[in-house]
Amino acid sequence: MGFKRLFGLGHPDGAIEVDTQILGPVRPGGDLRAVVLVKGGDRDAQIDEVALRVDVRRTGHDGEEREHQVGTHYAEPSHFTLRKGEEQRLTVSQPLSWETPVSELGGRALGVVLSVRTELVLGGKRAGVDVDDDLLHVTALPLHEAVLDAFADEGYLCDSAEVVEGDVPRTEQRVGIYQTLLLTGHAPGPGRPERLEVTFQPNAVGALVHVPRAAPHGRYWEDKPPARRFPAAHHEVGQVDWRPQVSKTLQELALLDDR
Repeated sequence: MGFKRLFGLGHPDGAIEVDTQILGPVRPGGDLRAVVLVKGGDRDAQIDEVALRVDVRRTGHDGEEREHQVGTHYAEPSHFTLRKGEEQRLTVSQPLSWETPVSELGGRALGVVLSVRTELVLGGKRAGVDVDDDLLHVTALPLHEAVLDAFADEGYLCDSAEVVEGDVPRTEQRVGIYQTLLLTGHAPGPGRPERLEVTFQPNAVGALVHVPRAAPHGRYWEDKPPARRFPAAHHEVGQVDWRPQVSKTLQELALLDDR
């Protein structure tokens, strides 16, 4: 990315500079690895904290684009004296939240944008470095891939994804958002939905998979059609065939429409 200056910290021609380098893609629950290079300005500075904030871009209910913070990760060392003109190399290796949205599925971009913003605290004063051009690539879990392969066998392919503000009722959530994968059916049949919304709520054990008919204009979960849901465990990947469960879910959605 190249160094970016923290203006306002020292003389403009000798301000502290920061270069954050993300080391490869990561998965939800996996370690975010990065190197932060910090170059001293025209005087010594006390660094109290170096944090990498993970943001996801989403569209609000009013149609405006916003960023939502999904996690903060701290560099090591994160408390030191940065001497005049000195360059320090800091490292980050900490797990992402399991609720972090994914931006790639099967090597294909989903249209979900995540980025990292580096923040330094110097003498109690917080300063940010805008690194929106440093994209964070978060790849799908093997569990995502396996369950969505079962939907593909039923003719439903993932077209895109969106990140929605809010909570899925009666479930545990920490970050105040959830991700919906939009699937289109390519094998129409009686009672089969044309489109589905699939929401994974992963954790260290597996994921709870929610499947309602697609409702693109339903911004809140309560506005969406009734959903069916089923659990899936990480250790079941390669051991369990989810096609019967997916077929059952589609049948149950058809029955809900008949009521």
